[in-house]
Amino acid sequence: MSTKTVPFSARISVEDAEFISGLEYDGAHTPSDKLRALLAETRRRHQGFTDYGQNLAQMQEWLGQIKRQLLVRQQQLSQHSELLVRVLDALPDLLATLQTMAASCSSLNSRELQQTEQQVMLKLCRLNELLMPLALTAGAETELVQGMLGLATLIHEHKLAIQGAPQ
Repeated sequence: MSTKTVPFSARISVEDAEFISGLEYDGAHTPSDKLRALLAETRRRHQGFTDYGQNLAQMQEWLGQIKRQLLVRQQQLSQHSELLVRVLDALPDLLATLQTMAASCSSLNSRELQQTEQQVMLKLCRLNELLMPLALTAGAETELVQGMLGLATLIHEHKLAIQGAPQ
């Protein structure tokens, strides 16, 4: 991309000007900086990254903002949600994998598509491993606990089936 810049002028509504002023991007302080960062972000989204590293950085930045807002609010309320923090920590990897797959899915062969599906399944299993212990706490809703027990039963029955043991 060229480093040459050109002057650009536009009239925007007061609401849009306030929106741009409220945006937070690393290193962007002036409205011009923020507008350039907004354009760069929009360009990245439209380019459809096929590079996992770029997608991961984008998801970490986006979800990092959400996590900061959550942590600030939790601090204000003197509360902590381990569940939300764990989800926000795990999602960038999962979403970057999906974004990378979506950007390149038209060129994937059947084997590569299956491999990507397996990667997504493993990431979802890891997310479940992080969240399941929280679901089984003393204050968990009965419906949630029942769902967890149903999942445990399904896993157990599958294990028995693949071992050839009678059910």
